[in-house]
Amino acid sequence: MAKCKLCGGAIACKAAGKDSRACASKMAVPPRQCWLEDEDSLKALCARSLSPMPVKGFNERAAAFSAVGEVIDKSDLHLRSVIANLSEVERFELMHHAVPALKVKLSPLLVELDVEKVQPPEREVSIPDDISEQLRTGLVEYLDRLRRRLETVRKRGGTRRPPYLQNLLSIPIRLARFLDAAGIRSWDAMRKRDVVAFLAANPKVTPTQLSRLLRALSEDKPFAERRGRYVRGRGASKAVPLQDVMTPQAVDDYLSAVKDRCTTPEYLGAWLVAKMGMSAAAVHRLTADRLKVDPEGRVVIRPAEAWVVLPKAIGRQIGEVADLSAPGWRESKGNEFAHVRVFHKTLPKLDRFRDRVLGRDAWRLRASAVYAALLSGHLDRVTLHMTMGVSHATIASIERHLSVDIHRKLDPALVRARNKVLTGDD
Repeated sequence: MAKCKLCGGAIACKAAGKDSRACASKMAVPPRQCWLEDEDSLKALCARSLSPMPVKGFNERAAAFSAVGEVIDKSDLHLRSVIANLSEVERFELMHHAVPALKVKLSPLLVELDVEKVQPPEREVSIPDDISEQLRTGLVEYLDRLRRRLETVRKRGGTRRPPYLQNLLSIPIRLARFLDAAGIRSWDAMRKRDVVAFLAANPKVTPTQLSRLLRALSEDKPFAERRGRYVRGRGASKAVPLQDVMTPQAVDDYLSAVKDRCTTPEYLGAWLVAKMGMSAAAVHRLTADRLKVDPEGRVVIRPAEAWVVLPKAIGRQIGEVADLSAPGWRESKGNEFAHVRVFHKTLPKLDRFRDRVLGRDAWRLRASAVYAALLSGHLDRVTLHMTMGVSHATIASIERHLSVDIHRKLDPALVRARNKVLTGDD
């Protein structure tokens, strides 16, 4: 029989010949001293939270819940000290798998400790040893540049997913192996025809996936700002491409279809993207501190930096979802729920949310929200940026869908006088 990681007792299993690693497992028969049996203690929350799945990270998860459970019935000072000593991986496992009541207990302590948003651990990235030395050296230097860029992005408040570096490096590694097989042992020996041959052999790889690597190899600045600013020694870069948008009616039809085929949380996630202009990632990691109830009893949300009143029906539904994931959020006054996600376990994983719910149209739906705001007369770029979090360059691109320069409106009387001259009525 397996030994419980929390109470130390032996866990029997209802299935013959198998072991249960956690007392909360469906097939487990908990020992008498199990924390689950002590309903008067907050240790029961830790026992209910410790899930044996996924297998990866179980040891860190068990260590975190064990450490928290030992002091959870003591003062917040003891609990805060334990949380501060947890590793980043243990802290993530703790908050990712904790039951809602335990999250509500722990989140204010994380805020007091000034802990940044709890994120999944970064995936280890390495260059394979079977690549030729000179090709491998170039990839190592490229990886160093990517890491420096990632640090800069995070210092500016940006976020990237754990497989970010891994994804950026996967195609260059495939290219290096392709060159190795062709007898090309260095990046200097690579020619354009070799890149063309690689793309022909890998039709799912697009040229843009190699552009950053090729710029880095040519000793250019692969991360230079290229949004219409003049740089000495080069011509002006291309303007931001025109954003593809949907009409407000098309967005409404799309959301109606989502409502019919998806769950309520999935529909609400799609609504926040298509109507509030939030990114799919921002919706997925939306925390309960960004929801409040105003003095009039309306649910308000902070998608970026400004608070916005939600429509009554949408506010009621989002409030009901938040009640399950973050009990007590309606009474909160500060940011004590900053580590409790609203859609935790009610939305699929981010990639599935983008593909299955948003139909791989997240960017177009978000741009359509900005377009609808412009059509409604909300023309100030700063306000749109503060409300939706959309960049000024993207807003300027979407403005090009309108038939006039909306920032240079003329007095209607002057327009009528001009029209009389043009038509010869004056």
